[in-house]
Amino acid sequence: MAYSELTIHVTDLAPQYLDWAAGHAEGLLHAVRMTAENGGPGMDGGAGGQELIRLAQATTDTANDAASYAEQVQNVAQEEQLSWLTTIGRHFIGVFQKGGETFAGFVTGIIPTLIVLMTAFYALTELVGEQRVHGFARFAGRIALTRYTVLPVLAMFFLTNPMAYTFGTFLEEKHKPAFYDSAVSFCHPILGLFPHANPGEYFVWGGILVALQELERNGTLPPNYHIRLAIFYFGVGVVVILLRGMLTERITRFMAARQKIEL
Repeated sequence: MAYSELTIHVTDLAPQYLDWAAGHAEGLLHAVRMTAENGGPGMDGGAGGQELIRLAQATTDTANDAASYAEQVQNVAQEEQLSWLTTIGRHFIGVFQKGGETFAGFVTGIIPTLIVLMTAFYALTELVGEQRVHGFARFAGRIALTRYTVLPVLAMFFLTNPMAYTFGTFLEEKHKPAFYDSAVSFCHPILGLFPHANPGEYFVWGGILVALQELERNGTLPPNYHIRLAIFYFGVGVVVILLRGMLTERITRFMAARQKIEL
């Protein structure tokens, strides 16, 4: 018989014998109590009787402890046999539990805010007037500095993704590829301050935000650090889309000349 099989066999038989011992111990305790209370042979109901009762109780407690110990041994044996399965299962389900906790935080936190923001900025667009917004877009598209900074920011802010790319209709054909590159590159940097601009991809900023807020609660980061990071994220994004727009404009001009296409 293998060692593991012997261990399982012993742990299976141990509770039966321990239950038998516990039952006899309880019977002995009852008999001692009756004898001590009735003043049996050699019992005066005093210190001697109380001492026997204490010993009987100790015997019962010992039997119960032994039964508990046998149960613990059996559990340990099972855990050792299935430890790797338990570890895999615990970590597997833990990933989805954390995901559920994050989703619950979004439902009670960012989603209501996101709905209110979208409603407010759509209303602002209607109040300002679509013609005025389009007129300013034409003005911003005249020079490269505003064409690849102000125009993509306004497009994402007012029209959101994917309607923001329609602002390219106010530009010349040679500028449209570069504008699209700038606008699509600004889909994520704007999320920290204005998540309504691209709600379908909020998880890009939301995953960072959850970690930052946890570090703020632990005291690792100062309070409201995520707001400062969102501002830096926005600013760096404006610089990046300017560089990308100007570079893409040069590439477009080069490719058009190479293929002898007039834009």
